[in-house]
Amino acid sequence: MCARRAPGIVTGYDAGAGRSASPPRTQGLPDVIETLKQLLAVDSWLDLLVVLIDVGIVTYIVYRILLLIKGTRAVQVLIGLISIIVFFFASKEEYLHLPTLNWLLDKFIGSFILIAVVVFQDDIRRGLSQVGRTSLFSNTESLGQETHVLEEAVKASVMLSNRKIGALIVLEREADLKPYTTEGIALDARVSKELLFSSFLTEHQNPLHDGAVIIQGDIVVAAGCFLPLSNSPKIDKTLGTRHRAALGLSEETDAAVIVVSEETGIISVAYREQLIRGLDASRLREVLHKIFSYSRADGEDEPERLSRLKTLLQSLGRGDNGSRAADSAPVVEPEPATAAVEDSSLQSGKEVPG
Repeated sequence: MCARRAPGIVTGYDAGAGRSASPPRTQGLPDVIETLKQLLAVDSWLDLLVVLIDVGIVTYIVYRILLLIKGTRAVQVLIGLISIIVFFFASKEEYLHLPTLNWLLDKFIGSFILIAVVVFQDDIRRGLSQVGRTSLFSNTESLGQETHVLEEAVKASVMLSNRKIGALIVLEREADLKPYTTEGIALDARVSKELLFSSFLTEHQNPLHDGAVIIQGDIVVAAGCFLPLSNSPKIDKTLGTRHRAALGLSEETDAAVIVVSEETGIISVAYREQLIRGLDASRLREVLHKIFSYSRADGEDEPERLSRLKTLLQSLGRGDNGSRAADSAPVVEPEPATAAVEDSSLQSGKEVPG
């Protein structure tokens, strides 16, 4: 028994002529362009191109903003602000008709820009600090200068670690650190391991030890500088103020910050919201050279480059965001003979060659 075909249903054959029904026509590129022109209410190719460029620029700006606030408290605040805007439109007369709530939210949204500037001031400052940056070590002639500075920083860190003297050594890269140096004590002295070491000694009421030393190029520009503390909820509660300050500066700038723990003598490096921990002399040297000399691959954007750099740094130490507790014992094992000679020379006032 044949099943009856419901009226209006098209089968594989045309009911009138017994021919196969033609498949629906697929839209080609001209049809897609015409559809876009109608949707965007434009009349010509040029107008369509302008609209697409406009949308592309806005999309890129939003993408960069999301990258800046990723992993910070600004994400939760932004979600809250978006929720308020949704409630504002939902409370309008044509929807839920909640006049009192709508009036209150209307007054709040009227001050939205001012509120956003206050709430996101740290993130805005971090973003603006990365605009118009110039590299300190960007040409071949400065490679020797860079190597000297990094080597002196490594030697000083090892000497401080051996004595378990807490330290913060900031190495400026592209972002300007002048806002942080103005509050410290100006030095303007050439970088040396002796100067870095003595800056953090606590004997004889040393006024320089409380804070960070900031290095620009091959000059120690200031000591006793105060750095912004990180407010990231992911940081382990056992980490002290030095590590929080190092991570805080790494959230706002691209500086590399060497941290020496006063309790354990462990050497760490904070860079781009990443904490590389448990470094000995050789690995500290390698981490710093990776940070200062890592080149951008062809066709690779900044987030991809940073991701690859962080992966490399993690292989050299315990790379994290400070969410794991510090090791119970120091793993720094520098060359004992070199460190002993350097320490004794500092006490006697003699200069160590190299």
